[in-house]
Amino acid sequence: MIRKTLISLLLIGILFVFLKPINSTMISVFNIANAPVVVTKGHYGTSLVVEVSFSDESLMDWLKTVKEPYPLLLLDTDWIKRSPDHIKIIQERKLPTGLLGPEDSIEEPINIKLVQKDIDIYEQYFKEKPLWFATRNHQYSQDLQKSLFQQQMNLLSPSLIWQGEKTPKLQKGDFVFVPLHQDSSITFKELNTLIQQHKFMSIEENIFGYKVQTKKSP
Repeated sequence: MIRKTLISLLLIGILFVFLKPINSTMISVFNIANAPVVVTKGHYGTSLVVEVSFSDESLMDWLKTVKEPYPLLLLDTDWIKRSPDHIKIIQERKLPTGLLGPEDSIEEPINIKLVQKDIDIYEQYFKEKPLWFATRNHQYSQDLQKSLFQQQMNLLSPSLIWQGEKTPKLQKGDFVFVPLHQDSSITFKELNTLIQQHKFMSIEENIFGYKVQTKKSP
C-alpha cells in the first residue's frame, strides 16, 4: 500500500514538472534564447506591436476599448513621463508593454548608459524591467544586445512595418509593427480595421505556442 502511494506521488510529481510550464498562465521573466538574439518572427500566427511616442485623445479612447488579444505596446520613455493618464489605463487594463529605445547602429553604437536611463524610467513607472525592447530604427549593436540579454530583456524587430496602407499580406510568424509617432499618418480607424481583418495573437503565444500572461507588480 505504501509502495503504491509512493509510486502515485512520484507520477504526479513528474506530470506536474512537465505539464506546468505548458499550461502556465503566469511567467515573470524569461529569455527566448540562451545567447543574445534579435527576434524577428514567431512560429504559430501573427502578432501586432504598436510603437508609442506620440498621442492625443484618440489614443486614450483606443487604449480604453482595444480588445484581447492585446497588442504589445512599446513605449517611449519621454511619452511615459508626459502621459500619466494613459499609463494609468494601461496598468488598469493590464495591457502588455515593452520599451521603445533610441536609435542604434553597428557603425555608431549607442551609449549603453542612455539606454539604461530609459530602462530605469520604465522600471520607475511599471515597477519592473521591460521584458521586450526595440530600438527606433530596429538596429542593434553587439554591446546593446549583450547588455539587454544580461538583464533578461528580449529584443524585437519587425517582420514588416505597417504605415496605414492597404491590408498587408501576412505570413505565419510575422511581427507587424505599427508606429504611432508625431510624423505618423495612421488613424485609429485604420488600425482597428487592421485588427479586425487579422487574427493576431500575443508575442508569447506566437513564439511558444501557448498563452502567457506576464506578471505585473502592483
